[in-house]
Amino acid sequence: MNKLLSLTTALLASASLQAADLSTIYQQAASNDAEIAAARATREANSYNVTIARGALLPQAQLSYGINKYDTEAESINLAGGAGAGYIDIEKDYDLKALQVQASQTLFNLNSWYNYQAAVTGDSAAGLELQLAEQQLLLRTAQAYFNVLRAQDNLSTAQAEEKAVKRSLEQTKQRFDVGLIAITDVHEAQAAYDLSYVNLLGQEAALDISYEALEQLTGQRFDRVVPLKAEVPMELPEPANADDWVQSGLSKYAGVLLAEAGKDSVRLQRNAARSNHLPTVQLTAAYSDAEQAPFSTFKDPTDSKATVVGVQLTVPLLAGGSLYGQSKQAALNFAAADYQLEKQRRDVRQNIRSLFRQVQTDTLNIKARKQAITSAQSAVEATETGYRVGTRNIVEVLDAQKNLYRAQRDYANARYDYILNLLNLKFFAGTLNEGDLQALNGWLANGA
Repeated sequence: MNKLLSLTTALLASASLQAADLSTIYQQAASNDAEIAAARATREANSYNVTIARGALLPQAQLSYGINKYDTEAESINLAGGAGAGYIDIEKDYDLKALQVQASQTLFNLNSWYNYQAAVTGDSAAGLELQLAEQQLLLRTAQAYFNVLRAQDNLSTAQAEEKAVKRSLEQTKQRFDVGLIAITDVHEAQAAYDLSYVNLLGQEAALDISYEALEQLTGQRFDRVVPLKAEVPMELPEPANADDWVQSGLSKYAGVLLAEAGKDSVRLQRNAARSNHLPTVQLTAAYSDAEQAPFSTFKDPTDSKATVVGVQLTVPLLAGGSLYGQSKQAALNFAAADYQLEKQRRDVRQNIRSLFRQVQTDTLNIKARKQAITSAQSAVEATETGYRVGTRNIVEVLDAQKNLYRAQRDYANARYDYILNLLNLKFFAGTLNEGDLQALNGWLANGA
């Protein structure tokens, strides 16, 4: 038993140490993210709006049954004269049982019809809201994942920089001890080391914060994630024309489609408000069965039954101005929805063109940053050699080292910027899907 427990503990520990890839993180987020769970629940709740609105167009029926006991007392004047002349008391006690069934069917009600059509359009809009939330989850997952990788790379660079500057500080102290340099060089090296150590502490905190964001998204704590491969195909976006991306966004982006559906729904609501002054026609039917127990032993119970079928016409005449107010309000809401749609289209055009240009710049930036690392490395080696032979000072060495680590950070950041900008471009173009994250998963060190 103890061996089995130890084996189970070891397996769980091994699983917890295994690095999570992007696909794993996304599956956890899709199952546990509170924001997407709320969006799904809202979508399901909104789906019942169609059922509610359709109910006004379908037959209505109700049944009522009542049992009432009547106990009445009254005084009456006896005008017949004689011994019984004067006031007499009259008491009547009886029971009344009544059954009633009523039914109605709308024959013409334009307001209810438009409200139903608006609910159908609103249901489509609710589906688009969920689609938008799901695409935003893809983006948020990628953002959180690559923020962790960015923080890890920045921390690794900060650790290497702190180690290199510390080594330079030790060498500077040794050279000062033997009288080769002045004390100012030691102070310069010490100041550089202090700054590198502060930067290291900041990068450690940034990594912890990025893991916290990942935990908030997935509901699970991760200690390791799979890094990017050293070489990945970061190419120019396809199609290579920004106008093609814009057209895709205008026809596929869920935000634009949602604004279009919203405008259509508000248009139908406007029509419904305008139709409030029109007549309504309703088919009605009723059946009643009432039985009254006698209040006198000399009378028989009475039983009455009635069936009524008719058509009811209702014409609104005056509503205190409320119908006019509703109509004007609906018209203004429609105008606002039209402006919102135009704003969405303009935003999509601007976002897509900016992101397309940024992705193009990122591809060139990655190549330039990679070359900058090679150049900075050569500069460090040359400066350190010059320092050893006395032609360079410690400040120049520290500057060269700083430039090298800055180049490494810039290169890593350029790669993550490219990935996130490309995903955002696809998001606004309306083409982002889970397959894009699966493709990125293949860019990871153990991705398939």
